[in-house]
Amino acid sequence: MTIRWALLGPGRHADRSVVPQMKKSAGTELVAVMSRDRARGDAFARKHGIAKVHTSLDEVLRDREVDAIYDATPDGIHAQHAIEAAKAGKHALIEKPLAISVRECAEAIEACRRHGVKLGVVFNQRHEAVHQEARRMVLQGEIGEVKLAHVQIPLRPAVPMPAPSATNWRTDPKMRPGGIIVSIGDHAHDTLAYIVGQDIQEVSAFTDATRNDPPNERVAGMLLKLSKGTVGYAAASYTTPFARRPFEIHGTRGSLIIENSYVYLTGTGEDPRPKLTIINDAGSSVRDFAPTECFRLEIEQFNCAIDGKGEPMTTPYEGLRALAIAEALYDAIRSGRVARVAEFMPKQT
Repeated sequence: MTIRWALLGPGRHADRSVVPQMKKSAGTELVAVMSRDRARGDAFARKHGIAKVHTSLDEVLRDREVDAIYDATPDGIHAQHAIEAAKAGKHALIEKPLAISVRECAEAIEACRRHGVKLGVVFNQRHEAVHQEARRMVLQGEIGEVKLAHVQIPLRPAVPMPAPSATNWRTDPKMRPGGIIVSIGDHAHDTLAYIVGQDIQEVSAFTDATRNDPPNERVAGMLLKLSKGTVGYAAASYTTPFARRPFEIHGTRGSLIIENSYVYLTGTGEDPRPKLTIINDAGSSVRDFAPTECFRLEIEQFNCAIDGKGEPMTTPYEGLRALAIAEALYDAIRSGRVARVAEFMPKQT
């Protein structure tokens, strides 16, 4: 079965990371791109060999040759796109976050449920081979009971924090409700929780924000209490491009250290291969991994979900939890308290 896709948002991320891997995805045909700027859409289509250019969501949704949308547009319109796609009977795979609030996300989930279409959110680093192997080792008990986990994502200089601008959607609270916590920090805590196989239940945090409404943090440290007792720490930064980049998971019988993952965000050292080090009573050993085409795997798994074979890698409910975690983090920052994620989840989901 071939799923026919339309890409919404021909930006740098889609150009560099998504479309090259989408073109390699099994059972996938990229038939259209949508851009409000016709000239930009035409140029993108020529570069990537895409047959059709649409200039509005309505055009995409009326296109009978489109089965699913891949949404790489600004965050603040994700939920509405998912709702409108559902009404048109089209499946939606949305770049994270699925929405900019728990309320909006719940509305999108309900619309997709009601209209019988699949909805997924792209936390692509769940597919990274070194993360998959670390998760396998943790879940099989190879490092004992996990007590402490740490991840940090420093954004590379090639992707700088945008300066405030009336035309920059990243600084518009209607498009993004905060700073690095909701732009990169969610990648950090999502992958941490995924690898250790636990849910984040309580949070606290500190940032360098200079205002609260909307917060404009460029550096954030997030303390996490997980469902089986693991203490997690997730850090994200726009301002420290040369920070060390390990992912550390410490158990009662060993530790795992991951290097060179998140490379499309952080860049790499001289050796770009992801590495996994295990340390235990026997000493330490290092394994190298080939870089993973995470977006290709994300799209292929979503194709299977459309075909009735499983679910998206990150389900809409997990996308909802990620937003509840963000809202809990901001509440904890404002109040100085430890916030429970459950307080920010809808009463019924």
